[in-house]
Amino acid sequence: MKKPKGFGKRYFSLAAILAFSVSASLSANAQSINDKENILTHKKISKDNNEINEDPIIVSKKIETKEVDATFASESYTAKDIKNSHSKNLYDFLNTQTSLTVYPAYGNPFSQYIDMRGYGIENGYENIVVTLNGIRLNNIDMSPQLLSSIPLESIKKIEILKGNGSVEYGDGANAGVINIVTKDFNGVGFKSYVGSNGLFHGAFDFGVTKNKFSLEGYSDITHSDGDRTAIDGTTNDNNSQNKKIKLIYRPTKNIKLYIGKSFSNTDVRYPDAITLSNYDNKDFNTFSSTNHQKMSDYRLIYGLNYQINSKYRFVFKGDNENKKSDFITYDNLNRYKYNSYNSKVNYKNNHLKWVLGTNIFNGYRKNNTNKTTKNNFGVYLDTVYTVKNNTFSIGARKEKVKYKYNSSTKNLQQTTNLNAYEIGYNYKLTNNSSLFANYNRSFQAPDIDRFFSWGGEFNNFIKPMKVDNYNIGYNYFKYPHRFKANIFYANVKDEIYYNAITYINTNLDKTKKYGFELEEKYNIHYNLYVKLNYSYINTKIIKNSANPAIEGNEIPGVSRHNLKVAFGYQPNYKTTFLLSHIYRSKTYAMSDFDESLGKMQSFNSTDFSVNYKLNKLNLFAKINNIFDRKNALFVKGWGGLGVYPTNYERTFLMGVSAKF
Repeated sequence: MKKPKGFGKRYFSLAAILAFSVSASLSANAQSINDKENILTHKKISKDNNEINEDPIIVSKKIETKEVDATFASESYTAKDIKNSHSKNLYDFLNTQTSLTVYPAYGNPFSQYIDMRGYGIENGYENIVVTLNGIRLNNIDMSPQLLSSIPLESIKKIEILKGNGSVEYGDGANAGVINIVTKDFNGVGFKSYVGSNGLFHGAFDFGVTKNKFSLEGYSDITHSDGDRTAIDGTTNDNNSQNKKIKLIYRPTKNIKLYIGKSFSNTDVRYPDAITLSNYDNKDFNTFSSTNHQKMSDYRLIYGLNYQINSKYRFVFKGDNENKKSDFITYDNLNRYKYNSYNSKVNYKNNHLKWVLGTNIFNGYRKNNTNKTTKNNFGVYLDTVYTVKNNTFSIGARKEKVKYKYNSSTKNLQQTTNLNAYEIGYNYKLTNNSSLFANYNRSFQAPDIDRFFSWGGEFNNFIKPMKVDNYNIGYNYFKYPHRFKANIFYANVKDEIYYNAITYINTNLDKTKKYGFELEEKYNIHYNLYVKLNYSYINTKIIKNSANPAIEGNEIPGVSRHNLKVAFGYQPNYKTTFLLSHIYRSKTYAMSDFDESLGKMQSFNSTDFSVNYKLNKLNLFAKINNIFDRKNALFVKGWGGLGVYPTNYERTFLMGVSAKF
């Protein structure tokens, strides 16, 4: 194993961080006697923790709703949650702090698989719509959403809709929706950290307002020397850069106009798979070479927000995106162009809220052999009606999806019309608690890669996927508790998957997914809390006419038990400690639909972080995978089982951030 870089030797790093933690706590306690700020420690910490437990507003549903009144299941995370996690990036936060399952795609840290509610780590990301300020980030092919282009420091809020969102977001919202909301920058801020394996991150942001204009932006850079070395001597080093500039104009208090430009570039090498024997023996460097990929993403964003009067509001958002993905190892260059246009009208009075909207998405991919397009046009209407303690929601969507494929030998096209529906009910037991039930019909139109076999030959237009989602849940939000529980069931028709034996993308006739989810934050004391996020997920292939032998089997890549638990402690107002653990039970390897390889090992990782406030500075340090547990992504392929080690060793980071 390659020795960690960036802090020197492993145990010196561990000792340094523990010393930092102890000294920070002792130093702060020594100051508390004379420090007026710490005289109010109890009051301040209690206020902060109580704010975390307040009932937030969900904006992802297009109709803003308090969580206690919601007719659907959700998770919500604030900028403070993100800051206190000391996560390296957005993928790290989603994996360690939310109910989502996240793995680097075949070892690529900048392009990672995301799963929720049992669609499998291989295909889960295609059943989740990810949006940035309401704009879709999903691709038209089998490339995962590029969340590495979103700096963690720029995020104001993350909302996760579970088994819902298809009316507002359409294509692909089978498991749900992840909506990322960015903050408006004000003043100047920076963040920097260093860590194991030559890890370095630096970020800078600014925001200035004068008269009716605001100008804001950010820039960040991340570099790692890599943690593994191939037999040919190459390392899995990587680099990422992100930049954004945005101009906002408010001609009146009711009108907001904006335009901005963002840039993202990544240069990454990620390892080939190793054998299970090498993995068991911790021979993590026994792979032949690394895969080299460069990606670039340039976006032009613009929009209008017009509060017409106290009842009506009009919103328009546009996004023009140009991307390039160059697999240098395989001499494979793909160019993408996406144009998104979203508009909606919101209405609200004392009892009724509704939204009428349209979504237009035109995307194409061009390479050396063909040009393939996928164009979506959707219209939706969603309503929420409240009377006394009862809240009713109902909505519908109609979407047209059109494909075109052009090569030197073929010119093909297909048009599909799909529908989504939703009906929900919430009964408010008290001001702080409620029961809800929800039915949601969702769909997924196949991405363009699904029409091709492994060798690149055009296979066929395959069937869209349709899902009936059912949810029943309970919410309770009152300090010291923040508790959610819900039961879900999904009846799936024509689930899309890749057959690793025939090398063809096709459909599973009928599958089902069911389970329950628990989320709790409990303030044990004013300065001590525990957070729990647990889900039980069971899946089954009910019918598959193409291969009846796999009927009754599970969807591979889905853990039945998913647990994330964290303890937070503030010995004083300046110091915060966080200890967390992730557990995912054993699962079948990706693509192992016939279950011939048996279940792979479970996933375990324990992290510890400390933060210390020093005037306007925040000093922080973190140990990832304290107990040095090895973990991996397991994949069944034509050569047998391939293992991609991930989070397989103890690593460290420490840094500083400030806001002026």
